[in-house]
Amino acid sequence: MEFAMAFPLLKDAFQIAYVTNDLERAAGVFHEQYGTREFLIMRDLPDAYADLALAYSGDTMIELLQPLAQSGDFYSDYIAGCDGFVIKHHHFGMLLDSREAMAETRAAHVGQGNAIVYEGGETGAAVQYLYADCRGTMGHYLEYLRLEEGGRQMFAAIPGSPFA
Repeated sequence: MEFAMAFPLLKDAFQIAYVTNDLERAAGVFHEQYGTREFLIMRDLPDAYADLALAYSGDTMIELLQPLAQSGDFYSDYIAGCDGFVIKHHHFGMLLDSREAMAETRAAHVGQGNAIVYEGGETGAAVQYLYADCRGTMGHYLEYLRLEEGGRQMFAAIPGSPFA
C-alpha cells in the first residue's frame, strides 16, 4: 500500500493528555500508580479554559486538564455526562519547529476534513497551538505546539523535563 501523505501528522509526539474533573486526584493516580514524576500544577492561567498539571514519564509529557467550568468547550464537553471521578484521554501532542510547519499541518488536516477546533498563540506568545479533531478516525484530538522562549521556560520548570 502506498502512503500518500507528504507531511507526517504524528511526527515528534511528545505528550499524552487527559481531561479530568479532579486535577489533584488525577495527578496522584498517575504518580502513584503509573510512576510519573511529580506534577507541576498550574491554576488561574490567563485566558485559560482549564487548569493543568504537567509531569514526565521518561521523555513523555503527561498533561492533565481540568475544565474551569461547564463552558461548552471541547475540554468540558469531553467529560460531560461522566459520573464521579473521571480521567479520559483527550489528545496526543506534537512539537513543531516553525510557523511554516504549523501552517502545513493545519492545511493537511483541513484537506483531510479534520476540523481545527481550537488554536491560538499570536506573535510574541509563549506557545502557538492548534487542535485538530481526529475523533472520527482516531477517537481523540491531535494538538500541535510551537514553543517560543517563554514556552520552553515553562516546560523546563516541569520536574524531569528534557527542556531543562
